Amino acid sequence: MGKSVIEERGRVLIPKDIREELNLKPGQHVIVEKGKNCITIRPAIDMKQFSSELRGCVKKSKIHPNDVKKIWNM
Repeated sequence: MGKSVIEERGRVLIPKDIREELNLKPGQHVIVEKGKNCITIRPAIDMKQFSSELRGCVKKSKIHPNDVKKIWNM
């Protein structure tokens, strides 16, 4: 866990050790979600990466891969 300060324009610095552990790079997109009493920041996954990670995991499934993409709003 790291501690950071919210800058005047709303920017927050993600501590270096966390960026390195999650392999976050400058310019990479992230998802910011509001919880009940928290904020979650997680790496955004692009369509190419999503497709490659999905490939093979729905074998013998009745769900068509395009339906999975619709569920994930992609």
